[in-house]
Amino acid sequence: MIGDQSVLDGVPVAEPGRGPEVLAGLQAAEQVLDEVPGAVHQLGQGQEAELVTTLLRLLGRSAQVVTLVASDAVTRGVLVGSDAATTAQWLGGQVRDVPVEPRTVRVVASVADACRDRKNTVITAALREGSCSVESARTALTQADKVAPVIPTAEREEILGWYLQLDPALGCAGLTQLTRQIIARFDPDKLSKGDEKLERTESLTWSTTPTGMTRLVAELSPANAAILKDAINAKSAPDPAKPADGGPVAAEVRDERSPGKRRPDALLDLIGAGARAATGEGTQSSAATVLLTMGLEALAQGVGAASTTTGDTVDAGAARRFACTADLIPAVLGGPSAPLDVGRRERLATKAIRAAVILRDGGCSFPGCDRPPGFCEVHHVRPWWAGGETSLANSAMLCGRHHQTVHRKGYTADIQPDRVHWDLTPGLMPGHRTAAA
Repeated sequence: MIGDQSVLDGVPVAEPGRGPEVLAGLQAAEQVLDEVPGAVHQLGQGQEAELVTTLLRLLGRSAQVVTLVASDAVTRGVLVGSDAATTAQWLGGQVRDVPVEPRTVRVVASVADACRDRKNTVITAALREGSCSVESARTALTQADKVAPVIPTAEREEILGWYLQLDPALGCAGLTQLTRQIIARFDPDKLSKGDEKLERTESLTWSTTPTGMTRLVAELSPANAAILKDAINAKSAPDPAKPADGGPVAAEVRDERSPGKRRPDALLDLIGAGARAATGEGTQSSAATVLLTMGLEALAQGVGAASTTTGDTVDAGAARRFACTADLIPAVLGGPSAPLDVGRRERLATKAIRAAVILRDGGCSFPGCDRPPGFCEVHHVRPWWAGGETSLANSAMLCGRHHQTVHRKGYTADIQPDRVHWDLTPGLMPGHRTAAA
């Protein structure tokens, strides 16, 4: 509850104090707020900036306060005297005049309900102090439930404190990344299994908007999202300025495309390149350029995780797969973050080796798979990090899905001059963590 309450016949009642004055003051402020749109032109630029600062603070602070008030109201039995079945329904019924998104109502309701639980007092305190947003509070509550089983010796209040101490500017994405980093450190198998489950539930849908555009919606696992983001970022930089119609350099024409426009252009370029490779009009030596930072133990033993330039945390199995197929620039760290190996792009299969692998394997070499070469990658049977060479005798063609499977399960293969024979015993891949255990 917001404060101590007097109780009459088991029902909390209002106490004497400034409560009614505070409510009247807020109602008066609401009326002033309605006058702002008509008075903006009467302000100077400096005053307008001050107004925006004030409004933004009101926006964030009011969300914090309404969460605390809703929690208190439900504790005092407001649902009993209403037709609402849940806190969200009760809150939705209080919306007047200015529309509030249903999702916003649900977020406030879920955090308000959590604040009623004594085990979440640290969240309640943070909202009181104004040190975390309602969205961050909800994310912290959700992520703490994921982390608690991994570190059973840590108290829930301590775990929630980790999230609340992060820079608020990181937002919910930063809190989620902290969860992945914690799980990668204390239970890398859990991270790997979780990502494997996410890969199985990936989806891509599209729909037509009222303007006639097509909206793509993709839900990707962290590893595959990292590949996509790095590939698009690499190809979506503005085109270099060039002289207009062969004129002097002073008349340069710059790339006027917005970042939002450059990204779909890059995606279509990538799709076009993939389509040409699938029809035999081109060959691929790598999938994308990915910059990974990881500890030597993570790469060599398959423990922990790696981070990408886009801020994603990927499990060690995904990092190993990138080492096979991506135009990877690994920054392998040892000791006090000392670089041990940066670059070494020559480990990737050359066009000649890829062509030879295509001729031998004809497509994905995994048992029962019929994916054609254009959808496949060249896999190092003895991995690069375990000393494997980039050669026909150490290469096998695998589609993206089975490449993931081979690295996660640690499968190995016997390369014959005319075929690849896979041994599907988990952990036999040289350097695989289960093999070394």
